Amino acid sequence: MNISESAYKQLLREYDEKQLKAVQACRYRTRRIEGEIPELNMINSRIAQLSVDMAVMRIRGRGADRQAYDREMKSLTARKEALLRNAGYTPEDLKPRYECSLCGDTGFIDGKECSCFKNAIISLLYDQSNLRQILEKENFGTFSFRYYSREPLEGKPSESPFLIAQKAVSTAKDFVLSFEESSDNLFITGETGTGKTFLCNCIAKEILDQGHPVIYLSAVKLFGILADNTFGSRNQERIAEDLFSCDLLIIDDLGTEYTNAFIQSAFFNCINERLLRNRHTIISTNLSIEQIRNSYSERVFSRIAEKYTFIKLFGKDIRIMKKLEG
Repeated sequence: MNISESAYKQLLREYDEKQLKAVQACRYRTRRIEGEIPELNMINSRIAQLSVDMAVMRIRGRGADRQAYDREMKSLTARKEALLRNAGYTPEDLKPRYECSLCGDTGFIDGKECSCFKNAIISLLYDQSNLRQILEKENFGTFSFRYYSREPLEGKPSESPFLIAQKAVSTAKDFVLSFEESSDNLFITGETGTGKTFLCNCIAKEILDQGHPVIYLSAVKLFGILADNTFGSRNQERIAEDLFSCDLLIIDDLGTEYTNAFIQSAFFNCINERLLRNRHTIISTNLSIEQIRNSYSERVFSRIAEKYTFIKLFGKDIRIMKKLEG
């Protein structure tokens, strides 16, 4: 699981607090029950003292009557359970009620992260990505091919928007499956409404579910952050570092920003730094390959052409088609 050290420590603190609250609630509940059943307090004290006596005798090497110990312990336990049952309680009421019964709200089992802790990290990554609500609706499970025509493309009788979309989804799933072993990047192009952003969201959900940090930004927002970083703000430096180091950066709608020399330079530095760090990047755009070459520097185009897998989607505007369906 890859989250920042500060976020990881905060999660550990939250687990410590959960565990402490469960223990404190148990103590309060036990005192209340013992107040209702005075004999229970005496039994608990005797059980504790009996355990201590047996431990001391073993340490000192003195023989202990194990059978007598077991008989008394069994008798005390039976009496305790009977008292609790008659008062409408169970032995479980005297134990902490942890949210996770597997790890007792420690987050770890035998030194390894518990499944609840892993899920907490994934939830944290979702919150950081600001994609939780949209990914509930846009994912591979909800991706529909019915909006893509099966009619062959002009001049390409063996290809259709439908077949190309199928290949695009297959490529996207391969990207997800090989995410931890490869350093692949994707460049997704197509007209407005052909499913580029939807496909990016599908990938983002899978990567987040694997426990990897994802940052999803429009090109306008991305370049705004990079521009602010040039003024040396400590907070902006940290944010810019996150852009360079997160496991997956998704840049949506490249080309919608105002392009100038600074944007070209900042864009190259961003994608190049991520390539040097072996971090994955996905770029979606309405621009054609030729427009990318003309709008950005030759070195930007060269890096993308060399290091990115290209996906081009075809078809009508799916957003409009969905609106017409009501």
